[in-house]
Amino acid sequence: MKKSILSLGKVLSKTEQKEISGGMFGSFDACSCSSNYIVEWVDSRGEVCSYVASGTSGGDPFPGGRCLGRVQNDLCCPEY
Repeated sequence: MKKSILSLGKVLSKTEQKEISGGMFGSFDACSCSSNYIVEWVDSRGEVCSYVASGTSGGDPFPGGRCLGRVQNDLCCPEY
């Protein structure tokens, strides 16, 4: 049983791995700041908010997905 589970998938090349993850490291902008947000909760550091993930030039990366961030200057911006 263990052997059959381990052999279900094939090893992906670096190109295939990059294609699956989008290869957009550093330029991924689906979660930029937004003025259209919901305050989810408030903690000792301020308001935690969420907003709909925007599409990128490659399409919508998270259909129905939401970004999480903090309210700064009346905008919800991701923390990273």
